[in-house]
Amino acid sequence: MKLIACQNSSENFHPSSSQETSNSKKDDDDTNSDEQSHLLQLQLPCNSDEGVQGKGRKECGKTHKVPFVLDEFFGVYCLLSRSSNRYFKNRCYIGYTVDPNRRIRQHNAGKEFGGAKKTDHRGPWDMVCIIHGFPNCVSALRFEWAWQNPAKSRRLRSLNLKKKINETAFGFRLRIACHMLNSDPWRHLSLTFRWLLPELEIPFPLDVPPPSHIAVQHGAVTKISSLIPQLQEEYDVIGTCSLCLKPINSISELLRCSASEICKSHFHMRCLSKHALNADNKYGVLLFPVQGQCPKCGITYLW
Repeated sequence: MKLIACQNSSENFHPSSSQETSNSKKDDDDTNSDEQSHLLQLQLPCNSDEGVQGKGRKECGKTHKVPFVLDEFFGVYCLLSRSSNRYFKNRCYIGYTVDPNRRIRQHNAGKEFGGAKKTDHRGPWDMVCIIHGFPNCVSALRFEWAWQNPAKSRRLRSLNLKKKINETAFGFRLRIACHMLNSDPWRHLSLTFRWLLPELEIPFPLDVPPPSHIAVQHGAVTKISSLIPQLQEEYDVIGTCSLCLKPINSISELLRCSASEICKSHFHMRCLSKHALNADNKYGVLLFPVQGQCPKCGITYLW
């Protein structure tokens, strides 16, 4: 279970006050505005396939759509060619995407429909696996480049990775990915290795398996969206840090326990990071931990 980080957004955080002519009413509005400025919106996960967009709320004779946002997704995938042309068959292609289901359709449709130049007229292609869970697009793009160019990457070139005799092109790419997952900085990220086509799964290299904290999953990627609550009762007060007991002044500083419905503990990002790193004797070595335990409820989380 991953730790939930709350992002600052103009859609998520709208304290407002109306202009009043009375001074007493204005003071009341200012007080309400200050209280609302310390409200943090709870994210309620749901499957976007359940027709959230079609539902609405009637108010004053009008129907309003219930707003929601798609959760961020950054992934790096490996394609395998199933071309009947012997020259292209079983070739691999490494790419980056925020929507793997759409991206594989583009590759198979051709360059004119958004596919890559290197995959045009060399398919059909199968998206065999994808590595996701990167904190941002820059981190994912750096992983993509290193996976494409292991001989040029300063993280991998010292390993002098070469394709072995009788090793398939995909087997070689999988071995490179496993070396990357065990190298800095990626071994400190709580990533997920997903087999999109389980029937094409092959064993990980025995000499360099993925780290134990890397989740291995199977099946297609499902889009997940989060509802934006509309009622004040559905908001949560930011409050103070459960470790240092000081106020949390910014949403960007806030982390809350992943078991928020049970624990409801809030922390400064710096405080929780320091607590987890001290537990592993890695404070001063890393900025953030790979995983840790909630100081209040003891649940294990991935950063």
